[in-house]
Amino acid sequence: LASVFAVSRMLTMLTDMEMIPHSHFGMPGPIREHTLVYTVVIAGVLTVLFDLSRIASLGVFFYLVMDILIHWGVFRRLRHEIGARGSMLIAAIALDMLVLGVFGAMKLQSDPLIVVIALAAIAVVFAYERVFLSRWTAEREHGGH
Repeated sequence: LASVFAVSRMLTMLTDMEMIPHSHFGMPGPIREHTLVYTVVIAGVLTVLFDLSRIASLGVFFYLVMDILIHWGVFRRLRHEIGARGSMLIAAIALDMLVLGVFGAMKLQSDPLIVVIALAAIAVVFAYERVFLSRWTAEREHGGH
């Protein structure tokens, strides 16, 4: 239950920062309540579609890819500003990639469908984020919302 509220609060914060899109879908109330509803609905859909081990596997794939991308972003854009050691960031990326590769290989042997689902879901997220961020950046450059 605490995780649901934590995710909901994080989504609210990102929505307030205009980093992710938001739609009210006709619901009254503040964004915080909307993100709580979205989180519960998504969790419910995942629970209906997948067993717990598959949900956990999806979480591993998403987490490791996200961790690699965050480390890469810090390495490319922020390491000098925040004083991060490049060698540590590269080591973290390499270790994440190693774990992702081993986990992916194991899952390909035991449950190849979840690997395909994870790859497809990650590709959809990447495509959507690319479209959203290109529009968001264009609006910021032209001063509109």
